[in-house]
Amino acid sequence: MAAYSVIAVVSGIVLGSLASLVLAYRPQWVVLHPRGILMLVAVLTVLAGQALLDLNPPGLRIRIDPSSESLLALGDPVAELYREAVRDFGHDEIYAVALECPEVFHTDCLSSLERVSNRVAHLEGVRSVSSLVDATSLRWVESEEWIEIKPFIESVPEDRAILRELRHRALNDVVYRRTLVAEDAKAAALNIGFQEMDDAFFLASGLDDSITGILAGEVEPQQSYHVAGRPHTKVHVYNGIVRDLWLLIPLAIVLMGIVLWAFFRTLRGVVLPLGTALAANIWTFGAMAELGESLTLLSGMLGPLLLAIGSVYGVHVVARYDEEAREAPNPARAALVSLEQVRLPALIASLTTVIGFAALLITDVPAVFQLGLFAMLGIVASTLIALVGIPAALAIFPLPVYGPGVKGQGGQGPSGGLDVGLAKLARLVGRHSALALGVWVALGLGAVALLPHIEVDTDYLSYFAPDDPLRQDFEAVNRLLAGVVPIYVVIDGDGPGSFRDPDLVRAVDALEDRLSVVPGVSRTLSFNDMLGRLNRAFHADEPEAERVPDSRAAITELLFMLPKDDLTPFLTVDHSRANVIVRTGAVGSSAILELERKLQEVLDSHPLPRGAQARITGNAILLAHSADAITRAQPRSVGLAAVAIFGLITLALRSPGLGFVAMIPNLVPVLLFFGLLGAGLAPLSLPVSLIGSMALGIAIDDSAHFLVRYTRERRRGGDPIEAAMLCSRHVGRPIVITSVMLCLGFLVVTASRFATLQEFGFLSALTMGVCLATDLILLPAVLTRFRV
Repeated sequence: MAAYSVIAVVSGIVLGSLASLVLAYRPQWVVLHPRGILMLVAVLTVLAGQALLDLNPPGLRIRIDPSSESLLALGDPVAELYREAVRDFGHDEIYAVALECPEVFHTDCLSSLERVSNRVAHLEGVRSVSSLVDATSLRWVESEEWIEIKPFIESVPEDRAILRELRHRALNDVVYRRTLVAEDAKAAALNIGFQEMDDAFFLASGLDDSITGILAGEVEPQQSYHVAGRPHTKVHVYNGIVRDLWLLIPLAIVLMGIVLWAFFRTLRGVVLPLGTALAANIWTFGAMAELGESLTLLSGMLGPLLLAIGSVYGVHVVARYDEEAREAPNPARAALVSLEQVRLPALIASLTTVIGFAALLITDVPAVFQLGLFAMLGIVASTLIALVGIPAALAIFPLPVYGPGVKGQGGQGPSGGLDVGLAKLARLVGRHSALALGVWVALGLGAVALLPHIEVDTDYLSYFAPDDPLRQDFEAVNRLLAGVVPIYVVIDGDGPGSFRDPDLVRAVDALEDRLSVVPGVSRTLSFNDMLGRLNRAFHADEPEAERVPDSRAAITELLFMLPKDDLTPFLTVDHSRANVIVRTGAVGSSAILELERKLQEVLDSHPLPRGAQARITGNAILLAHSADAITRAQPRSVGLAAVAIFGLITLALRSPGLGFVAMIPNLVPVLLFFGLLGAGLAPLSLPVSLIGSMALGIAIDDSAHFLVRYTRERRRGGDPIEAAMLCSRHVGRPIVITSVMLCLGFLVVTASRFATLQEFGFLSALTMGVCLATDLILLPAVLTRFRV
């Protein structure tokens, strides 16, 4: 993020927090000027909406970034090498098409390949297409005693003898095998390169759709095709983010509305909490659009997340208003007393949630930092609207008229029945507090034992489920041809002309051979492949001549004869730096890190001569390093969040003992969450890694409301069991409502296009469910057992 964007958002967070604090502790300002307050909220919402929406043509102004760059750690030392490698050898964004046929060297298959290749090559934005029908062929023609340089297939032959000869030549050519044709000749490749363009231009160009459209139109019924590569994946990521935006937010609104109606049975009970969350969403996304920030795979979750959390703050205000309205002489008085009663726990809940998301700022991953920062802004906006906007609206609305089934009728109806049931649960827990504590301690110890078994695994492609068509195509291309995940092994010589030295070139050739047999490597490519082939052609096609020439002069001559475009990915113009491309089909950060370790072992055990140095880089390597860094930061981020939240709770409740008690029912769910990961429920992916500190900040909300009410009941002379029963009866219902809403809000994310976000949604909802259990069982058990 740009520095001015960070400063602007932080300023908004600070100003919003101060406004919430000042107005919450000057509640008379809110109830005396409700229309002015509501007008101000409406104006700010309209301004944010104008920043977010375009009317001509209708759409969102906020950009979408489908790339993996925002997921890369900024502090990775390999990143600078990667940028240099891209500058020297071109980008590593492979766009590969595998055309699967019963036999590639058949007229029908080669004709399809030729038609597709020609049409794709003429698309605007396509720089090159490499396939059997246009690959450069270098071979010795004995009858003419000359080296023939021409396309491998100038025109598709029908003669079977010629087809057999082409098959033999292709399968025995080290450059073609597995890069242009499968080893069993059942598939042919089209490797497509694009002109320099950013992701936005590539998406707008529609090149991916054009290519797949050409394939669908030109491939015969007995043939099939598979498309893979980062540019293709980016299109699917973009479409997935757009789909999620238009699906998840409306779905969350509908589900939240149903839950609110089921518990409140009033229009205000639905509209006010939902309106708070919607306005906070508009403010947050409007700020992103105005600051030029793009939505990423992670920040796309902000919508349903803020809807769930923002609604929760409104629920507590409305629930307290319903309680006060039964005795209040007028709406303004009921709104005033409600705000006075909920402001402390609401501010505690807001600040702890902000702290939970602030823990995400301790990262080098831009997408995680952006999510944390704008989530903080959204939480502050939700708090401000809930503590100011909702009481202002309630001060204007007439007092509710209670009827059967609505809160306020002494336990009648579903809501009243819930209150009675929660009070009975508190009594039961109080009488059997030792048993309750024993169960939770056993669960916690079991989770601790499972922590070492947590598997860390994430990468760009793993956002899609294994049975997703995109992953299926990826696996098919890997199976039929070389892997489409490239890793660069960049070799620096001691200066210009280094890679004309026979000893060094032979050492690189030997290194490539060693790298090619590392488990997980499907293909290696270097300038030596073309050099050996050209050397063989100069020696009348003698097989033993397919090697590195013996003299510097011979190497120099051959290098200058090779087509520049073919040599660019492997060698700099001054021959001072070389590149060995290692292609793999490995998916997941664990597999990539293991492959990197094995490749590094090869480099360490076989040092190059002449002072040459080989180093490993690549986009996949950087993503794997990013995942590894996030994993290492988990204890630090969760620990810092816990300490900060403990300090805040202690300060707010003016009791270290209560601060400690408040942490127990919130640390236990986080511990159980990590225990479930250790049990194999899911790997610790990038989205899942956000749950720990986030859940810690969110979950404290209900505990704060419970403890504030509990301390008041104890000061009035109630014993611990009686106080816990009264808390469960009066605060339990909004705790249940908010927990159900949080669970549903996160479950909405399970409808995402992306598999790892589905895991995030499910595990977050499960963690929120455990938080509900700890608030209603563990917290009363601690309070009654130790007579706090």
